Amino acid sequence: MLHDCEHLREESQAMEYLQDLIVYIRFSTPLWSTLISGAFVLISLSLSFYLLFEHLSAYKNPEEQKFLIGVILMVPFYAVESFVSLLDPSISVDIEILRDCYESFAMYCFGRYLVACLGGEERTIEFLKREGRSSSKAPLLEHSHERGTIKHPFPMNYVLKPWRLGQWFYQVVKFGIVQYMLIKSLTAVLAVILEAFGVYCEGDFKLRCG
Repeated sequence: MLHDCEHLREESQAMEYLQDLIVYIRFSTPLWSTLISGAFVLISLSLSFYLLFEHLSAYKNPEEQKFLIGVILMVPFYAVESFVSLLDPSISVDIEILRDCYESFAMYCFGRYLVACLGGEERTIEFLKREGRSSSKAPLLEHSHERGTIKHPFPMNYVLKPWRLGQWFYQVVKFGIVQYMLIKSLTAVLAVILEAFGVYCEGDFKLRCG
C-alpha cells in the first residue's frame, strides 16, 4: 500500500514536470527573435543616447530642450520594456505599469514642448486668440478649422458645439493632458492589481475579468 502511494506520488510529480515543460516550450521565445529584437534595441539605444548627448552638449535653450529630452527618452524606455517582455512574458503586465506611466509623462512633455516653442503660455494663448478671430485668413487646421473654430468629429458634432480657439481652448487641452496622465497611470496600477488576483484578461471582454 505504501509502495503504491509513493508510485502515485512520483507519477503525479512527473505529470506536473511534463506540464511545466510543455508550457515552457510553448511560450519560450525563439532564439532568432531574441537576437533580432536585441539588435534593434541596441540600435535604438545608440541613436537615442547619441541624440541626448547632442542636446546636452548644446543645452542653450532649456525651456524647450528639457521637455524634448523627456520625449526622446520614451524610445529607449519602450525598447527595453518590449525586450524584457519578450524574454519573460510572465512579468509583462508588471512592467507595463512603468511603460504606461512614462507614456503619460511623455505626453505631458510633448505638450509642454509645443508651448515652449510658441514662447510660453501667454504667447500661446495670444497665438490661439489671433487664430480664433474671424478675420484670420490662414486656417490652423485645413479640414477641422474654419474661421477660428475646431469642429468635432461625428457623432460628437451633434452634441458639442465647435470650439473657438483662445484661452478657453488652451485650458481644455491642458486639462485633457493632465486627465490623460492620471487615468493612464490609474488604469496601469489597476491592471497590475487585477493580474495579481488572476482576473486580468487582456483583450477579452468578460464580466468576470478586468
